[in-house]
Amino acid sequence: MTIKEQFITFKAMNTWVIAGAASLLFLICFFFLFSIYSLFEKEKRAFWFSSLFLFLLIVLCFGFFLVETPLKNWLFGGIFLLMVLDLLFLLFSPLKKAATEIIGEQRKIDERDIIFARFEYEEGSRVYDEYYVRMPQYKKKDDELRRIPDILSPSHIKKDPILLSLAAAEFDFLEHQLTKVSGVESAEKVQQSPPENTRKIKGILKYLGSDLCGICLLNQAYVYSHVGRGPEQYGREIELNHKYAVVFALEMDLGMVASAPSAPVIVETGKKYVEAARISITLADFIRRLGYPARAHIAGSNYLAMLPPLACEAGLGELGRLGILVTSKYGPRARLGLVTTDLPLVVDKTKKFGIQNFCQKCQKCARNCPSQAISCKEKTEENGVLKWVLNREECYRFWRKSGTDCAVCIYVCPYSKPNNSFHNFIRKMTEKSSAAQTLSILGDDFFYGRLPYRKKSPLD
Repeated sequence: MTIKEQFITFKAMNTWVIAGAASLLFLICFFFLFSIYSLFEKEKRAFWFSSLFLFLLIVLCFGFFLVETPLKNWLFGGIFLLMVLDLLFLLFSPLKKAATEIIGEQRKIDERDIIFARFEYEEGSRVYDEYYVRMPQYKKKDDELRRIPDILSPSHIKKDPILLSLAAAEFDFLEHQLTKVSGVESAEKVQQSPPENTRKIKGILKYLGSDLCGICLLNQAYVYSHVGRGPEQYGREIELNHKYAVVFALEMDLGMVASAPSAPVIVETGKKYVEAARISITLADFIRRLGYPARAHIAGSNYLAMLPPLACEAGLGELGRLGILVTSKYGPRARLGLVTTDLPLVVDKTKKFGIQNFCQKCQKCARNCPSQAISCKEKTEENGVLKWVLNREECYRFWRKSGTDCAVCIYVCPYSKPNNSFHNFIRKMTEKSSAAQTLSILGDDFFYGRLPYRKKSPLD
């Protein structure tokens, strides 16, 4: 072999070593960042498992360098080729994002039939008698559930008097805000273009504390047909003819949600509902001062419309397997607020994040649901929508047994991970690639556990 041929062979060998070493270095950096983020997030299992992978990769890298040159090139070259194949697999398995399917007519939902309204009807009252004469199919199961102490009842508060008393105070505060949700608009209108109005509304929402916001037309299919609870007259036909729905979301504290299904969860829920009420009441009052009708819709028996489907239409997220909105940024770890208005606005487009595809594969919420109320099966039709239908009675039964609003499904959802650079990278990958979704689901089960441990909250 000539000197020139030897030089070319040596250069080729070095190229394989460099390429393979670079591939290993990328993996080492990935697991180093994973372990650091897991340490700060107090995810012990993820920290130890990622640290173990990091250690093994470092040992592997040094081991490859210590072997003889021909074998070294084969080993590093093999690592590089595996990385290239993995990358090609991710790139060429594009995700065809499924949308929530509307397959039939959507009728207005009667608020009197929703589970939270039904359990405000006191046995022996006029409303109770009227409702169960009209809807006798619910009476037996509802009466059975009524025998279980209600959420935030005295018997539950005794178990954790500090935190559950705080939650009770939050929800009591909400009830005192119901008279502030509407009012008369100013006679003189402030004239601005719809794009300018939209920019101002979104800027104000952000300033007041919302984390996500979007605007859609007020779809009348998502306005309740009759009043089922709250200060308005029971059974009154609802008329909400505003043109636009302004929907916003507030991130729930992961440290509080991670204690699910214990008292800190309902404290955090109450806190976010109080913040959402403050924001929506202020925004609605602001719009009325501009000369346009507006109404705030707040927790505490005050919603005249269903927030999750409106949030989907406003581009905040998609309806997931667990039956609530899943955002791309916070997953289901968010609470919603709503203002309806006639202020001229520009509507947002609905967005597909790949959540339908992800939930189809994942099933982690269903696997961890204490009441087994979340379906592990395929989607079924409910009121014209093809979706995973939640067993609401069984879900609410567990709420009453535990004395809180549970949130186990919210905590275990892979999308509920902290909003930081590392997890955002994973989220972006799962939005683009079907293979990345599968790897993400397998990785979440391996590093965080198929049945994640409950943690102490910041208030414990």
